[in-house]
Amino acid sequence: MAHQQFSGKLQEEVICPICMDILQYPATIDCGHNFCLSCITQTRGAADSILKCPLCNKIVRRGTITPNWLLVNLVEKIQAMDPSEMQPEKEELRCLRHGEKCHYFCEVDGKFLCVVCCQSKDHKTHNATLIEEAAQSYQERIQSQIEVLQQKEREIIQMKSQGEHRINVFMTQVELEKQKVITAFNQLHQVLMEEKSFLLSRINWLGQEISKGEKFYVVSTKMQLDNLRKLKDSLKSRQCLPPGQLLQDIKIALCRSEGFSFLNPTPVSMGLEKKLSDIKSRHDSLTESLKRFKDNLQADSKKDKSKFLRGMTEEDRKSWHLSEKNYPKVNKTSEPELTPPVDRTTKSVLPNPKLSISLSPLFRSRNTASFVSYSSNLDSSDNLGSPGATNIEELKTVIDTLTLDAASAHPDLIISQDLKTVTLTPVLQSVCAEPTDPERFYPFRCVLGLPGLCSGCQTWEAELQGPGGGGCVVGVASEPVPRKGMLQIEPLSGFWALRIAGSECQALTAAGTREDLSVCPRKVGVRVNHECGEIVFCDATTSNHLYTFHASFPGQIFPFFRLLFPGTQITLSP
Repeated sequence: MAHQQFSGKLQEEVICPICMDILQYPATIDCGHNFCLSCITQTRGAADSILKCPLCNKIVRRGTITPNWLLVNLVEKIQAMDPSEMQPEKEELRCLRHGEKCHYFCEVDGKFLCVVCCQSKDHKTHNATLIEEAAQSYQERIQSQIEVLQQKEREIIQMKSQGEHRINVFMTQVELEKQKVITAFNQLHQVLMEEKSFLLSRINWLGQEISKGEKFYVVSTKMQLDNLRKLKDSLKSRQCLPPGQLLQDIKIALCRSEGFSFLNPTPVSMGLEKKLSDIKSRHDSLTESLKRFKDNLQADSKKDKSKFLRGMTEEDRKSWHLSEKNYPKVNKTSEPELTPPVDRTTKSVLPNPKLSISLSPLFRSRNTASFVSYSSNLDSSDNLGSPGATNIEELKTVIDTLTLDAASAHPDLIISQDLKTVTLTPVLQSVCAEPTDPERFYPFRCVLGLPGLCSGCQTWEAELQGPGGGGCVVGVASEPVPRKGMLQIEPLSGFWALRIAGSECQALTAAGTREDLSVCPRKVGVRVNHECGEIVFCDATTSNHLYTFHASFPGQIFPFFRLLFPGTQITLSP
């Protein structure tokens, strides 16, 4: 037993104080302490020639480090020993007072007892049992306690799960409420913009009508004034004639001049004045309504904010003010992008509460703009770390509601009642009169989609059908593109689109060139990022990437469709 205890402690004596492992190449320094040679040589003092002992802090010379061959041999012998010999033998429990082996355990004092102690007056009245029996009893108590703790652990895990679920539900409700607020204010803004657009279009129409009336008024009054001056000049010249000539046809000349009557045309018709008065009344009514709304809103907002802050602690107020300060302010010229809320309990996208408003624009700017764009073709083998693949993943998550702008459609295009499907008539008209509406495309059979995009992102899908698979051009167009005459569908002209016909799919790139793509989809997914200037096309059925355009948009952009063959049909989804 003594041998085993001795061998069990040998290993402790050959442990390096620096690395706490068995000595490797033991070395001794002047103070007598032993270390691994590599460990002590890496300990430097103020200079390379001196060392400080890590144990006693004595300064020694580096050149005095010498190998300890006795320890080298000892370490080798210890490492060659049977590991079982290194384990100390289990010691018997013996009474410190009497030196006898302990056989009993006192339940009262929790001490081990020998036979003598068990019969002593200190423990005679105590409940003492054999150590093995006591251990068995306590094993059962320990097991019982473990089961109690395991039950508590299960209860805590369940309560934790319920708490996390409640937090996730609350956060989902917060996100939904946030989306509702954004949607409500966007709808209000949309209504105001539509009202503004309608009022301005009415005023613009009045200006055009009064311009037409001005031309008629000026020409009419000028003609009558010229006739009057001719009559006056004719009478003056007659006064200078001899009596005979003066009296010749004098009655006819006088009758003609006496019968002259100025027909004064109406400068501004009563109808136009009535329409202008209606516009003024409408504007005054809107202004008054908006003023009352603003006053009520500000008063209610002040009360609501006061109530909100009154129910907070001082710490909550500080957190609130910091959050309010850091919350991104909305740019006055743009609207925040509506991102779909995610159900945190299921990690799925919740229905977007955004309302689709599909009204045709009353008029648009026709100002020309310069375009800077280039194309970057990413093949479908791109990994998920590539920009194209990331955008395709985004295409799968959010699809915006899209409708067709019937006001921009070519006369040969048939728009469904729900504004979701456009069809090129199977039998084209031999002679199609050019439409007077400046919003309509002609002679190219094109149509735009709504709503347009001036900031943020927009994602939509379009499905192609028709004889032989049909044929179309699908993509986006900038607002200033022309509606009449020859269209050059390329990025420099404000178009970023793919041409799909039969079994061919091509990207319409610069200078009228076409880049063949390896996949010809029947259903195309399009994602537009206005800020990044990126248009990504993919096969909506397989999610394979098709093509990516990069551009600098001059302003608002719209979904764009051109139907190539009779009977071709394009359906938007959702």
